[in-house]
Amino acid sequence: MMLPLIALLSCRQENNTMNLEAIKLFQEHINDPYIASEKRKAVILDNMNKLEKNMTKNQVIQLMTYPDEVNLTYKFKRSKPEDVIGFSLVYLLKRNVKSGSVIEKNEQLLRIHFDNSEKLLCTYSSGIKGFNVIEKE
Repeated sequence: MMLPLIALLSCRQENNTMNLEAIKLFQEHINDPYIASEKRKAVILDNMNKLEKNMTKNQVIQLMTYPDEVNLTYKFKRSKPEDVIGFSLVYLLKRNVKSGSVIEKNEQLLRIHFDNSEKLLCTYSSGIKGFNVIEKE
């Protein structure tokens, strides 16, 4: 379980400035089923609608606290490392299982997408009511 995370966090393009391996995670291992503590849930829900387009990765982490996951974003679904166009920070409130169908996962999460210059592009949520989505232009 740790190997894919290490590989993901250490993957970097030579021509970008992303430093994903330096992003501290709230938790290195997430045991499923997972439910965030009430304190963590409150921080995420209280701050989620304060996010703004073009915020930096560091500004988002200061506002939201450390993410649970960091994922690279590719141009196409199955791409090569040179097709990385950014990354996302994931704030997890609830998840039944790590993989499976949407119903099996039953996730509540917030995903914040950044471009290669670490500027917030857009946001997405699953199962979180009242979240103001930031659309990609």
